[in-house]
Amino acid sequence: MRDPYAAAYVAGAVGTGALGLLVTVRNASLGHPPPYAARHIARHVLSRLFGRWMSRREASQWAFALRAGYGPLLGMGWGLVRRRTSKWSLVSSGVLLGLGVLAFERAAFPLFKATAMANSWSRAEHAWLFAQTALFGIVTEATMRWLVKEETPASEQTAG
Repeated sequence: MRDPYAAAYVAGAVGTGALGLLVTVRNASLGHPPPYAARHIARHVLSRLFGRWMSRREASQWAFALRAGYGPLLGMGWGLVRRRTSKWSLVSSGVLLGLGVLAFERAAFPLFKATAMANSWSRAEHAWLFAQTALFGIVTEATMRWLVKEETPASEQTAG
């Protein structure tokens, strides 16, 4: 893919899709959706925004919309800064992206009152948040590498 911004958008969408598959496993493992589940965030934030409590169905629909925009936008942001890490191993670069997303979310959740306080979460919920952001990062970076092949400079091609 020639357009790196389009590739970054697609990579973020693919990372979000992979995360969607993990959510089922996460919720089964925990026995419930964690406080940072997209539908809980949608319900808390958008209920305040709209001035009325959202139903579970509305929250689920908004959660899909939020994920559909959030993941690709994260991918685009990563596309702007990843040049320095594109020579790193896939896992190192992907986990760095995941840690960036984790740090952003840990700062944004309390700021927007999107979740219960993090100190009320279980250890398993904290571990799953790390796992899902790492998975997002690795899948997004892997997709970027697949979509955007680094072009070899002409000087290297002729220097054989």
